[in-house]
Amino acid sequence: MSKKTRIIIGISISIIIVISLAISIYIPNKNKIKEEIEDNSISYYLLKKEENYGVINQDGEIVIEPQYEEITIPNQNKAVFICQKEDEEKILNEHGKKIFTQYTNVQAIELTNIIKENAYEKNVLKYEKDGKYGLIGINGEIVVEAKYQEISSLGYKEGEILVKENNKYGIIDYKGNQIIKSNFDSIKSDEYYSTEYGYKKSGYIVCNTTKDGYRYGYYDYEGGKILDTEYNQISRITEVNSNDIYLVASKNGQYGVFINNNKIINTQYQSISYYDSIEMFVVERTGKYGVVNKKGLEIIGVEYTDIQIKGIYIYAKKDEEQKVFNHLGQIVDISFDTIIEATNNKDYYIKNDDGYYTILNSELQEIVEQKYTYIEYAYDKYFIVTNEDGKSGVIDSEGKSVIKLEYDLVQIIKEKNIIQVMNFEEDISQIYNVKMECVLEIKDMNIQKLNDYVKIYNAEDEYYLDNNGYKIEDEAILEQIKKSNAILKIGDFKRVTYGVEQYYYIEDK
Repeated sequence: MSKKTRIIIGISISIIIVISLAISIYIPNKNKIKEEIEDNSISYYLLKKEENYGVINQDGEIVIEPQYEEITIPNQNKAVFICQKEDEEKILNEHGKKIFTQYTNVQAIELTNIIKENAYEKNVLKYEKDGKYGLIGINGEIVVEAKYQEISSLGYKEGEILVKENNKYGIIDYKGNQIIKSNFDSIKSDEYYSTEYGYKKSGYIVCNTTKDGYRYGYYDYEGGKILDTEYNQISRITEVNSNDIYLVASKNGQYGVFINNNKIINTQYQSISYYDSIEMFVVERTGKYGVVNKKGLEIIGVEYTDIQIKGIYIYAKKDEEQKVFNHLGQIVDISFDTIIEATNNKDYYIKNDDGYYTILNSELQEIVEQKYTYIEYAYDKYFIVTNEDGKSGVIDSEGKSVIKLEYDLVQIIKEKNIIQVMNFEEDISQIYNVKMECVLEIKDMNIQKLNDYVKIYNAEDEYYLDNNGYKIEDEAILEQIKKSNAILKIGDFKRVTYGVEQYYYIEDK
């Protein structure tokens, strides 16, 4: 081989390597690059003037003049506005220019069963072609060709789309990937929710119609089949927060329980009810009741005419006989009228005996005098109590008064370590922090709960507290809070809420 030939081959190989490297770098990162250049600092909001709608941005600048009967903003951070006026519908960008004109009947996909502002699929829109529907991305690219009879929200699960093809329903995600094939007459979410994942890990109850009626099956959130479509009814026990799926299913009028696809309670009962407080099932067969635990073991035989779960115990009746059982099925020596409730703190329980309350420790021993007509656990070692005179206050776990029993109202601000007290006649509220220190006194008080803060305000003043009730006074932090939660006013526009609809309107000068 000549030197010239070797040089040409070497150059060719080098060009191929460079091209290959460019492709390998660009292709896997194509979507990543697109995500990185998106500017989520820009937000768009509905603007209303009289009966017409427009759009403003986060700086209060008018993007679309209020001249339309209706405007939909599918993605608050994207300049895609579906505008309706009389019989004309068009999609505009932030410059008021028409976009997506190559598509017909472009619509936002409303998220059913979710009550919040801008409740639409944020990444895709549906369009119509030749009587069929497909999906386009929020930037206008085709995600799925128009091949479906119907496209709609699954409900609860954002990012997952219910599609109908050949008169059967299936599920795809917002990228067009198939989750469940279009083989069913109906599909719905099981409505399972967790704090960590929201509705993301909820599964699917599928249904087909047979000559014998409806038959249901179940698929997990990844589209894996758990139960065949052979059951008269299926429901998920959504109170169980677990990677395992607990299902109650009936066949021929007989109910049973599955963990995933493993049957732990045979389909032999007329009814099954789950009680989260003790993590047990009350089962019924021919008018008799018993109790089965989460592993499927019968701890109380199916022989009682009535079973009730009250607090941490099980109360059973059979003829004139009354028994109280614990979660192990062991008889407990307490009055049938005594109720013991667990609190959010494993060190404390609350006992109600004939209308009088007391506090118990982890060994179920009384630690305060039983003289209150109501006790509610607040947080840490503190309890809200009411006396026989109807006055409320706060005591600690030793029974010592922390906030005197002289108020008409004592309540914990939900999900916060903050107590509000007030007397109705004066309409003056006092706010106590996690250490039971009074940090604020205010008349005609309003409360707005935010993720990490609480806003306390009236017509003249406003204060911000952290989740433990400490007043925030650092100006830089306050400015950041107000900016990140600026939901009342933008520029000259004030926000209002009407039902679930929220918009800004032009204030009268």
